[in-house]
Amino acid sequence: MPFFIKRIAIFLLCASLVACEAKSAVESGQAPSHHRDDGYSNSDGSRVNKPLSELFRWWWSRKDLDLQALVAPERIKAAWEQMPKDWKTDQGHADTSTSGARGAQASSGKGHEVQWLGHATIALNIGDVRILTDPHFSERASPFSWIGPKRLHPAPVPIADLGRIDYILISHNHYDHLDLPSLRQIAKQEGGPPLMLVPLGVDRWLREEGFDRVLGLDWWQQSKQGSLQFHFVPAHHWSGRGLFDRNKTLWGGWVLEHPSFRFYFAGDTGWSDDVHAIAKRFAPFDLAAIPVGAYEPRWFMANQHINPHEAVRMHQALGQPLSLGIHWGTFQLTDEAYEDPIKDLIAAMKHESIALERFRLFVPGQKVTIKPRTH
Repeated sequence: MPFFIKRIAIFLLCASLVACEAKSAVESGQAPSHHRDDGYSNSDGSRVNKPLSELFRWWWSRKDLDLQALVAPERIKAAWEQMPKDWKTDQGHADTSTSGARGAQASSGKGHEVQWLGHATIALNIGDVRILTDPHFSERASPFSWIGPKRLHPAPVPIADLGRIDYILISHNHYDHLDLPSLRQIAKQEGGPPLMLVPLGVDRWLREEGFDRVLGLDWWQQSKQGSLQFHFVPAHHWSGRGLFDRNKTLWGGWVLEHPSFRFYFAGDTGWSDDVHAIAKRFAPFDLAAIPVGAYEPRWFMANQHINPHEAVRMHQALGQPLSLGIHWGTFQLTDEAYEDPIKDLIAAMKHESIALERFRLFVPGQKVTIKPRTH
């Protein structure tokens, strides 16, 4: 493809993610304050609505960047090799191996196992129950198969080797978090599809796409499933998959409660006071999954993606649980180099005198075993 045509295609892809707002009526009755006649807003009433002028400014500023050099294979390999030993060794929580998910299931009686499969995809074994967050196993995070952010590493565990998935948690409908081909493949598993817990509006869209086992929740709503309680909580972000559906579906994070385990999955978020409200209701947590990537340039990204310093601030606001960095290292979405989230997270933790093992980044496929709480 000619270089100029490829640039134009990339710009149009980006434009589809900052389009004008779509119109959709709020259901009759008393609606929560984040419900609008034309969709949804953040909890503070704001919306992340980037004008095309800012998108074009960002796109134009990248023309002299060698984006491929920022994520070259040798650079990725060096970054993984230089990750601190505190992220690789057992610090009282964990088997940090990179073995497949079938092996994880075999030893589930030893604790609750958590495996990072790339970007915002986490596999959780809670006893005999298996959960996936924002499953993405496709080659690109894009509506197109020929262009858009491409995986920087293979999926460490293919879908065929995941074993039985009982629940899927979706944070919002962006292509790097809601991957339709992955969901379709998982739904074909033996024994029937998992139950998908999703934001309001995403449930309707997924049913239109042919999925039946879907439950849509609003912020602060919950669903009890056996010994698990799933709570949908706010995030400071936005939604959209095309030119005409901006903020038409909701976005957020998830809190999972089990008698011996409490987990917070932030999904994708800019900084807001939502984290304090979440902590007030649900802390202490045994594990938090906090985004640390896709944050440069700050003038464009700050109100939708936290950076590593803000991720550490979130870690502190949540009561300093064991934290796992997500939303990095799998797709090149913004302008920081591959190793920047690693370096910036380490610097932020040292600045706050936080032990490195308390907030970790993993290589794809790495996992930890969380000891069950006894109180």
